[in-house]
Amino acid sequence: MFKQLALLPGLLLGVSSAFAQGQPANSASVADVALLAKIRHDYDTPFKRNLASFNCSVEFDWKQHVIDVVGKVPEPLVPSIDALQKVKHRVSVDYSHAALTTLPGYPDLSGVAHGQDLEGSFTGIVTAGLNAWVPSAADLLLPSGPTHYSFTKLDSGYELAMSGPGVAAKLLLSDDLRMTNGVSQQPQPLRFNTSFTNGPEGFLLGSMQTSDTASMGHDAEFDYSYADIEGFQLPTGVTVKSATGETWHYSLRDCKVVKFVKLKVQTLPLKPQ
Repeated sequence: MFKQLALLPGLLLGVSSAFAQGQPANSASVADVALLAKIRHDYDTPFKRNLASFNCSVEFDWKQHVIDVVGKVPEPLVPSIDALQKVKHRVSVDYSHAALTTLPGYPDLSGVAHGQDLEGSFTGIVTAGLNAWVPSAADLLLPSGPTHYSFTKLDSGYELAMSGPGVAAKLLLSDDLRMTNGVSQQPQPLRFNTSFTNGPEGFLLGSMQTSDTASMGHDAEFDYSYADIEGFQLPTGVTVKSATGETWHYSLRDCKVVKFVKLKVQTLPLKPQ
């Protein structure tokens, strides 16, 4: 189940990267180009500004999680929970994916009952939650290269249709231009619903529900809360709910930000010979 859950955000990243192969402005109508520019302006996309990456420590309460799932910690599981709680993690996130590491190195859980399986599940959950967030933060949900796109005005907002080599997808937006859901047939079948909240730099992804439309399964839900980290609104609280109903809550703390540095190059006039 955890492997299936971890696949969905990766699938979303692949599909959204295909979305972002948008078309040049002169192949869309003037009105569509203007509307797409307005939508882009309304969203907070830190990876399109000067955010290169960030990394944070991951806080997770194993004991509380087990209590939430089964009501109490079974006595035989206590040593495993104690051992897992001692493992320290940091997660690194850039515009392409999230990666989790353990400190100071990968723990030896060979003697811990279910330890390696639970640690592997935790890794999948943490990266899945952040990989589902990356496309909105990196402006990967909107077209920006050779894919054809067009808008249709609906009673409740807009439909954005995208098509091209290996791409067939639609996005629905409300009247205030918040994305509400999307469906992709190519490059991979995928359906997702989203809600966006107001942030100081634009709309922030508040929640997302994803499913694989080919099997109509592997549903997952993701919820996010934010904090200002060096001028960027970054997710510091993440909730992941699997198709089985199991819910995981984790927090990001001690976040370090890496920024791109913009250099101004000044050319000097040539001295006459």
